[in-house]
This record gives sequence, structure tokens and C-alpha cells, in this order.
Amino acid sequence: MSFELDIEKAKSRSKKRNYNFLLTIGLCLLVLVSVYLYLSSYRVDVVQKDYQSEVSISTKSGTTVYLGARRILLLSERASVVVSAPGYEAQTLYLQNSSGNKIRRVELDYDYVTVKISASDKLIESIWYIDDGIVSSKRALDILLKPGRYKLGLLAKHFKDYSVFIDVTPEVGLDSTVAIDRIKIPYNIETVPAGARLSIDGKFVGLSPLSGETDSADIVLLASLQGYEDINETVDLSRVSGKFLRSYKLTSALERLTIYYKPSGGRLYINNLEVPADLAVSINKIGKTNIRYSVEGYSDAEVAVSAGQGRVKFDLEPKYGNVTLRANYTAQVFSNGQYLGDTPFTQKFLAKSHSFKFIRTGYSPQKVSINVLDNSDQDINVRLLSWSEYFLSESTAKTTNSTGITLLRFQGKGFSMGAPRTERGQRANELARVVSFRRPFYISNMEITNAQFSLFKNRTGNGPLPVVGISWNDAALYCNWLSNKEGFEPFYLVRGGIVVGYSASSRGYRMPAEAEWEYAAKLANKRQPSIFVWGNDYDAKKAVGNVADKTAKDTVKIYLGDYDDGFKAVAPSGSFPAEPSGLFDMSGNVSEWVNDVYSLNIPNPNQEYLDYLGLPSGPEHVIKGSNFSSASWSELRASFKESSGVGRSDVGFRIARYIN
Repeated sequence: MSFELDIEKAKSRSKKRNYNFLLTIGLCLLVLVSVYLYLSSYRVDVVQKDYQSEVSISTKSGTTVYLGARRILLLSERASVVVSAPGYEAQTLYLQNSSGNKIRRVELDYDYVTVKISASDKLIESIWYIDDGIVSSKRALDILLKPGRYKLGLLAKHFKDYSVFIDVTPEVGLDSTVAIDRIKIPYNIETVPAGARLSIDGKFVGLSPLSGETDSADIVLLASLQGYEDINETVDLSRVSGKFLRSYKLTSALERLTIYYKPSGGRLYINNLEVPADLAVSINKIGKTNIRYSVEGYSDAEVAVSAGQGRVKFDLEPKYGNVTLRANYTAQVFSNGQYLGDTPFTQKFLAKSHSFKFIRTGYSPQKVSINVLDNSDQDINVRLLSWSEYFLSESTAKTTNSTGITLLRFQGKGFSMGAPRTERGQRANELARVVSFRRPFYISNMEITNAQFSLFKNRTGNGPLPVVGISWNDAALYCNWLSNKEGFEPFYLVRGGIVVGYSASSRGYRMPAEAEWEYAAKLANKRQPSIFVWGNDYDAKKAVGNVADKTAKDTVKIYLGDYDDGFKAVAPSGSFPAEPSGLFDMSGNVSEWVNDVYSLNIPNPNQEYLDYLGLPSGPEHVIKGSNFSSASWSELRASFKESSGVGRSDVGFRIARYIN
């Protein structure tokens, strides 16, 4: 029994020894594994600045085991961890399983913190500096800085420059208020007169003259004295260099004064300055105010008024002068639409400017303005012009109408129209007629163009060539249209679109009379009448005009072989130099309609035909002048004429009108 027990004990001891051995082996293996893992892990050495705080390490990517003592075991091939500590910027470490160095050193840098600094006084304009660099222009500073010591600077309107060193603490930052001092500004304020109450920003500071000192600011300075206008000035004292100086000259306050005027409508002066002549004006409360009232034709009145007077009445004395009004003919005289009497007469008028209008039937009204002088006798003599004289006096040697047509003025002289039988090339219809001119007239310097005629009837294009192919009737209707456009009585009498006569007294537009046309072609600006427009020389080389020359030999039967004018057919109006009369194209280019009805009635050789216009109506009208197809000496003469009842492709026209 005892032996069996011993055997059992022996077995138990053997098992225990085996267990302890195995446990020891296991512990050794565990220690070896732990040591291996520990030695295989990364060690992170963290370096902080002066401020010490708790470090933490966290896995950002991959699989890791934190072994403590800032050792990290990687369970994946790669991993990244974040090292952080309060008050510092976090850093990321990138780790990789390898047999290399397992120690990583991390030097942490301070994280940014909030710095808030305000001033002890309200700022208007400010600039904040950190270490001499501008960081803000706001009233208070609110920025992010890293912990450390900085130099803070502040420049602010109305305040002394401020500078101080500040310490910014990790995690905490800085939140403080700095005490700044306002600049003191000495001042000296004077007024004329003295004794005005002075206030700065609504606070009474004393009576002028006054010296003192005040804080720099945007101030409102008020100076007030009874009876004077207040002076109110806003001043930015930051702009004052040294002492603030002011010297004010006070002006009197104003009060209302009522004024009565007789007569009304004059000019009012207060202290020699003109003001509107109202029923109520402003005068000074202090001292005297000079008031003067003036009306043309009356004696001025002047008064000096003081405050409290209330009202003034002006009753001016009239001044008169005697005026005698005369005219070369008895005429009615009006002034301001009122009939005064028939000339001659004498009347008393106010000594002022007057306008008089003299009217007589058949004469141009005359207006005269005179200054009637006080207590004087004046004699005014007016020369009335008949309408004929007036229109002539108002005319000019050259005029341009509203459509751009230029006309030249002529005062014709008597001559024999037509041609004698002895003149080379004379034709039987060129009946000699003695004509003379009482009424001066205008003739257009060029033939009417397509562009000008198209304003009336748009059928001929719009260019500088002379209008052709139109009937005499259409030319006359154009003249009436132009008269109406410019306010003249139409010259031609029209019934149903057909010209049936003319009004010889009209100053409206018309075609030149044959006598006028020949005068301009033969005699205007010449000593004696000539055969051709250019003179008496039968030499085509001197015939400056568009006629049948050698360039037109294929289009005409007869042409001038030694002459070349450069145009085969019609040329633009005015293409050649002006003729002695000042007109263009009286010779060549296109022939021209004139006013006269074609007639073979034999003139009375003993009669002088004054302002001859021809018969009032007839089936055909006279055509004057040569054209681009003319070559014979007969056709080129100024006396040459034809007739037609219809338009032709080589016939145009020019316009004329009486001046009076």
C-alpha cells in the first residue's frame, strides 16, 4: 500500500516536472517572439519645442500594432501613421517593412493659433504691423500666428504711433487690448467781431478769441454770434501740422424786407449787386443795407435800410425827351404795335430805348431803334424804299438757293436782240428786236442737272449731267415747284397741269427770257455785243465748250476736225471754264429752253421792248444755244434759235427770276 503510494507520488512529480519544463520552454519561446517582434517594430522618436504636450500616434493607412513606448509593428507591407501633440502641427510618417533602420525621428513644429488684439479707443483708419510687415487695415487685429515673440505696431488716424513686443502661447494664442494715446492739437480761434461762442462737436469751449488744446479727431467747429450767420466747419485735425489756426470774418444774418415798385419791371441792386426785383428781398440784420431801383426812362432811387424797417416803396420820377419822326414819304408810325401818327410829327417819349416801325403801302417797312435822351430834342429821318428798291438792295452778286443752285445777278443793258442779215450764218427767224431792262434778274450759273430735277420729279436719275428730254411745260412746273419751296409767288399760271400763261410781276422762278439769255451770252461783262459767246472770232479752237468735235465724228454728220473738247456726247454741267458772263455752258453741251413762245411776228423797229418776256402762250417755245452735236457757224452763234413743242435729247434748261 505504501509502495503504491510512493509510485503514485513519483508519477505526480514526473508530470509536474514535465509541465514546468514545457511551460519554461513556452515562456522562452514567447519571450523570444516578443523580443523579435519588438526588435522588428519601428521606434518613433518625437522631438518637441519648449512647450511639452502629450504625443499621440494613430494609424492613417495600412495595418499596425502599437507596442507602447512609441513602437509600431507593421502587419502590412506599408503603412502611414500620424504623429500629433496639442499645440503642434501633426506630421505623417510613411513606414515600410524592411531590414533597414527602424528608428524614425519626428521634430514637431508649433501649430498656428489665433491672435486677437483691439485698441483701447475707437479707431477710424488704422494699419497693423507684425515685425514691420503690414498684416491688417481693420479696426481690430484678428490673424493666425505661430507661437513666439513678435513686434506689434499700430498706426492709427488721430493717435500716436504704437509699438510693443507680444508673446503668442501655443494652444492658447493671444487675446488682448492695447492702450493707445490720442494726439493733442493746440488751437487758436479768432472771429471778427470777437465774442462769438465756440463749440467743438457740440460742446461749448469758450468765447473768441480762444486758445487751447483738444484731442485730434474729425471735429465740427461752430462759431455763433447774435445777429450774424453761424460758421459751421468740419475739420480733420489729423491733417493739421502743428497748431490749428482759424480766423473767421462773421457776416450779418439776413431778414426779409417787402418792396413796392412804381413802375414795375425795373432792376434792383442791393449793396451794388443786382438781384431779382421780387416783392420780398433779404437785407442785413447788422448795419445798413443800400438798395437802389432803376427803370429805363426814370430817375434812379436809392435808400439805406436797417433791420426791422419791414418795407420800402419806390415811386420813380419819369424823364422825357422830344422826338420828331420824318420820312421821305408820308408813312404811318407804330411802336410796340400801337399807332402813333403819320409822319412828320413830334412827340414826347420816355428817355429810354424805343423801336419805331414806318409803314407805307408799296414800300418795305422800316424799323428804327433810338435812345431818347432826357430833356432833349431829337430828329429822326427815315428813307423808305419801294419794294423794288428794297429787294434790289437786299440782293447779292451771287446767291445759292435751298437746293444748292447758284445764281448770278444781272442788270441788263439795252441792245439789239437777234442778228442782222449781214451776219455770217444768220437765219431768217433771228428777227432783230431792240430790248432794254428795268428789272434786274438772276440766272443760274449752270444748266439744271438730273440730281436737281429729281427733287421735283424722280424720273431722270440722280447725277451731274444736265436734265434732257423734258418738255417746256415740265421745266415750267419745276420752276413753280421751286418757287413754292422758297416762298415766292409762282411765275407760271397753271390749269390742269398745263401752263396757260405767266404773271410778269412775280419774283418766282422761271426760265430766262430770250432777251435775258442773249444778253448774258452776247453782252454781259463785255464792252460790245459779240457774235459768239466767246467773242467775234470765227475760230473753233477758242470755242471753249462741248460741241461736235473730232471725238464725235462717228455720231454726227458734221464736226470740227481741229477741235477736241474731250466729250463725245453730253458732259456734266460746269465741266468747262466759266464764260465772260460768269455762266457755264451757254455755248455747247445742251441747248436750252427759254421762257418765250416761238413767234415769227415782225418786231416794230421803232419800239424798245422793256423787260420783254414774249407772248403768254403758244404751241411751241424757243430753244437757245448750241449743243454737243453742233458744228456749223450758224448753230454756234449766240443769236441762233430753234423751236419745239416737245422735249428733245439735246435740250435742257437753266432757271432765272426777277430780283424786284
